[in-house]
Amino acid sequence: MSFRREKYVEKGGPDGGDGGRGGDVIFIATSRYSSLQFFAKKRTFRAQAGEPGAGRNKHGSNGQDITIYVPLGTVLTDIASEEVLADLVDEGETVTVARGGSGGRGNAAFATSVDRAPRYSEEGIPAQERRIRLRLKILADVGIVGFPNAGKSTLLSKLSAAHPKIADYPFTTLSPNLGVAFSPNGDRVTFADIPGLVEGAADGRGLGNKFLAHIERSRVLLFLIDANSSDPDPVQAYHLLYRELEQYSEQLAGKPRFIVINKIDVISAQKRTGIRTRFVHQGIEPLMISALENRGIDAVIERGLTLVQSTPMPPREQVTRVYRLKLSDETFEISRLPDGMLCASGRYLDRIVHTTDFEKPFQVTLLDQRMRKIGVEKALRKKGARDGQNVMIGGHVFTLGEETTTGR
Repeated sequence: MSFRREKYVEKGGPDGGDGGRGGDVIFIATSRYSSLQFFAKKRTFRAQAGEPGAGRNKHGSNGQDITIYVPLGTVLTDIASEEVLADLVDEGETVTVARGGSGGRGNAAFATSVDRAPRYSEEGIPAQERRIRLRLKILADVGIVGFPNAGKSTLLSKLSAAHPKIADYPFTTLSPNLGVAFSPNGDRVTFADIPGLVEGAADGRGLGNKFLAHIERSRVLLFLIDANSSDPDPVQAYHLLYRELEQYSEQLAGKPRFIVINKIDVISAQKRTGIRTRFVHQGIEPLMISALENRGIDAVIERGLTLVQSTPMPPREQVTRVYRLKLSDETFEISRLPDGMLCASGRYLDRIVHTTDFEKPFQVTLLDQRMRKIGVEKALRKKGARDGQNVMIGGHVFTLGEETTTGR
């Protein structure tokens, strides 16, 4: 609130400027990052606040937005409402998850022919605050699944330039790995390797169930089977893996798939033939490879590429779209709280209540005029409210027919 005061200028009038709006919080998808590890250390992000207005009708400067970069395939969910805000899969895709607050109006905005010197201004609307859950679903053409020590990391290292950790003990892979392979014709296909599954993974055993969401994005699944395994044997291993995927998600189990039998270098030719024959009798033509000796790798790429090219992209997460009223919409609703108190709420109504400074009588009078204009008191009385009764309007308690009171 400000008035122009200059020598030789009589009754300069109000000149209080409006406040600036706050910045937004914006997420942007980028291929420069491949994990959400950054958010393990920094979890709170704030955009810049707007500056207050000043005399001489000076408008406060707007706050700067804050941009947060996340890897492709990140799903953003509002923790409170479980509303899916965005599924960012394309390079440069952007979503605003929290809006900055609006600046309040200075007293110059309230000058009229009747009230030429208003001695009140308006509070700004606070910024939106949200708690967001970030979940990464890796974007890969082919997802590799298998039991621990089936050779998934070795296969990925032969298919691409990726360098996952390789060792001879279970659960060497503790997080998903991504690799890019190229066919002899130069066609590109990406493979994702997740931690090994164990029987009962869908019920929480082992590590793989925590990462199955990563291959939900995959167009095709590669079942990697250890040819040297006896408990379970290769055919049983395939059916156990398929059952775990089916229990986790029918959609995941329904994806196109192909079977690759690894470690054929450590078994006899007779055993190789027996394994292949058992799969063929079930209508499955497996690929027989040795990732360690780099045998059959090109066939894996070609088979994966053929299936990928004939399979459409998986659908995105269903983004919840909530209809939001415009600020000028003066509609409101009357409801009854659990304790019996009547409650009036609406976007415009909540806004004018929140922007009122109840320590300033001028603003209280203005609020009363605005509420009467849109018929709040009349609507409350129709619902049974009486003079002297407390009602909730815009999160504040008022006493009907008396001076406005707040306190909770």
